[in-house]
Amino acid sequence: MAKKPPVPDNVIPFLRITVIGDAESGKTSLINAWMNNSCSLNYTATLDPTLYHRTMKIPNPLEEEETVTALIEVEDTYAPIRTGGIDMYGQKRDVDELVEVKPPPREPVVTPAYYGPFAEYEALTQLEYRPLSRCRMGFLLVFDATVEESLKTAMEMFNSICLQSATKTTVPKGITVFLVANKIDKDPLVDETIKTRAAAKAFAEIKELPYFEVFREMVEHIVLQPQLWSSDSLKEFYQNKKKVSLTQENCALQ
Repeated sequence: MAKKPPVPDNVIPFLRITVIGDAESGKTSLINAWMNNSCSLNYTATLDPTLYHRTMKIPNPLEEEETVTALIEVEDTYAPIRTGGIDMYGQKRDVDELVEVKPPPREPVVTPAYYGPFAEYEALTQLEYRPLSRCRMGFLLVFDATVEESLKTAMEMFNSICLQSATKTTVPKGITVFLVANKIDKDPLVDETIKTRAAAKAFAEIKELPYFEVFREMVEHIVLQPQLWSSDSLKEFYQNKKKVSLTQENCALQ
């Protein structure tokens, strides 16, 4: 009789974050800052959805003052203006597909037959876009704080997400959405930037969205301070329930 594979003692949470927003809002740069500890100074338009993976320590929701290792799948997306045509995977470009929130499959990822990480996934035999996590779980709505139209695009994409809920006006149950203002250091004192940031804060307050402001210089500084984001320091941070404050008010790298 064949020996049954062992049942794991614990499960690694596998989470997906989808980053969406207008062209040149800095989506890919923010992702690369976290994934690769680098900030490219050269702009390259994102024409195809791209998946990134890395692990990180997060609070254990079941055990206080404990952390667990989670696997994060970050989904980089093209801007709405790129809709149309065919991407590198042979799929039609449609931004609505990238904000679609589908329920997870009925069959859980971990079953009694589970015998190791990624055991249920088959190797790719042809180029195709295949996220490994079960479904979309959270969104970062990124916009260029110096461009009013960029914020409007983020608002429209938020509405597209909400249309999938029962109420058509609120975020679907279980989905997390953050509004992220990028490039606030580019032209912080010009009227359009001031107006756009104020409108973003008002929109976030009305929609009850977590709102953050980030910029390239902060990212470049933080990635050079590994004690702030290394696994060991995060573990100590969560266990001691310390709060980290930054000198720039209302600026945070999330």
